[in-house]
Amino acid sequence: MKRLVVVGSVGLALACASVSGLATERSAVEPVAAAAQETTSTLLDGVFTAAQARRGRRVYSRDCASCHGPEMKGGEMAPGIAGSSFMVFWTELPVGSMFERIKVSMPEDGPGRLTDEEYTDVLAFILDSSDYPAGETELPADKAELDKIMIVAAE
Repeated sequence: MKRLVVVGSVGLALACASVSGLATERSAVEPVAAAAQETTSTLLDGVFTAAQARRGRRVYSRDCASCHGPEMKGGEMAPGIAGSSFMVFWTELPVGSMFERIKVSMPEDGPGRLTDEEYTDVLAFILDSSDYPAGETELPADKAELDKIMIVAAE
């Protein structure tokens, strides 16, 4: 009986996350996969450049602001996507998970229509807007490489 309650609780948690848009089909296995892979850095290591974040701001303004708002605080159509209240949902996951989620679901009127570089630039803008430090190297537009970078809480 105790095992049934535990399994039911986990199922309920995943169902709630799925309904709220926080989970994807693979989200239940991503933390396990993330822990098993080799990470080489975290967001605190300056994994994007200021120039990349500026390019991301332009793409964001063109393709994302109509739903998420010019200040990234969200609106009627979409949630806020910057700051600690947003990043808490991604903490302890690889950056590649966030990249993939954005790529397969955004923009709402044409998911996947941006280039990988544009998605990565927008991701750099989101990270910059969430107070992560810029560095000397751009975020790569490659999910396998992005999976080596862990999302941690901003200091």
